[in-house]
Amino acid sequence: MGVLSCVFVIIGAIVGAGFASGKEMYTFFYIHGKNGIIGIAISVLLLGYAIYKTLKVIKKYNLQSYDDLLDIAIGNIKLKKINIKIILNFIINTFLLITFFVMCAGFTAYFKQVLEIPEIISSILVAVFCYILLNKNIKGVLILNWLLIPMMIIVLIILGIKTFTPTYEVETIASNNLWYVKAILYASYNSITLISILLPLKKYIKNKKDIMKISVICIIAITILSGVIMLLLNSITGDIGKIEMPAVYASGNLGLVYKYLYGIIIIGAIITTAISSAYGFLNNVSKTKEKYLKNNLLICLVSIFVSFLGFSNLVNNLYPVFGILGLLQLLFIFRCK
Repeated sequence: MGVLSCVFVIIGAIVGAGFASGKEMYTFFYIHGKNGIIGIAISVLLLGYAIYKTLKVIKKYNLQSYDDLLDIAIGNIKLKKINIKIILNFIINTFLLITFFVMCAGFTAYFKQVLEIPEIISSILVAVFCYILLNKNIKGVLILNWLLIPMMIIVLIILGIKTFTPTYEVETIASNNLWYVKAILYASYNSITLISILLPLKKYIKNKKDIMKISVICIIAITILSGVIMLLLNSITGDIGKIEMPAVYASGNLGLVYKYLYGIIIIGAIITTAISSAYGFLNNVSKTKEKYLKNNLLICLVSIFVSFLGFSNLVNNLYPVFGILGLLQLLFIFRCK
């Protein structure tokens, strides 16, 4: 039970609106054809190792907070430790907060595109829902992921089977040599959300075998889900780059039932990632329960207004930047003993 709970939380943190909509897969992998498929393998392995290494360090040193993790990760580096910690904390917490806002924007974008619901209504709905769940702390995250992640995986596999063809043709859209850089950046910015949410999972892990199981299951699950998104993208004819949510578009082409089934995926992916990233941010910046509750109310209120900035713009412009910045965190984590 503990291992599955951890796996569901981790997958929930990764499979967000950018992933489920197909926008991330298209931008970072699909446009590079065969190299993009190799890129997925590189990213998944990096994420798997980041999960394993972080959980191992957290369990070994019985770490309680992100600050404690940074102390171990930075170790005896002769630069000013306090400056490194401030920089890393700023990068991580900023990205977590932005990810929360991006997911809220994705929620409003989906309901506007599919059901033509005004942005103000959907943005208020997601803000209230997130506020209620976040007040339950990590229990709220676990409950949400236990309800939504299994459903998301089942629906995605059904769509993968529906779109699978033995003659899968890989087309290279972007003819540059930076596919491997994008693969690393994808793992890097996803690890920012992951590492923060891994800290409170310590109590659900009994030993090193559990850590290995969690890492391996996550690698397999994320690989399968990435493959399904690639199949969905490959079923689209025309200029995919102009479609804001290409996987949603592809599922709609399969029929009305599949369109609304994929709607479950999008909503679930948005909410799970929004809750995971917001919880990571609140847990990092709130020293007391009272402060946690006040910060929760504040970010949920702000999310209503940020949602109007647009989902696609936020994903395309911010994620690659934080991928570069997130490399610093990964390097420190990987050097831990």
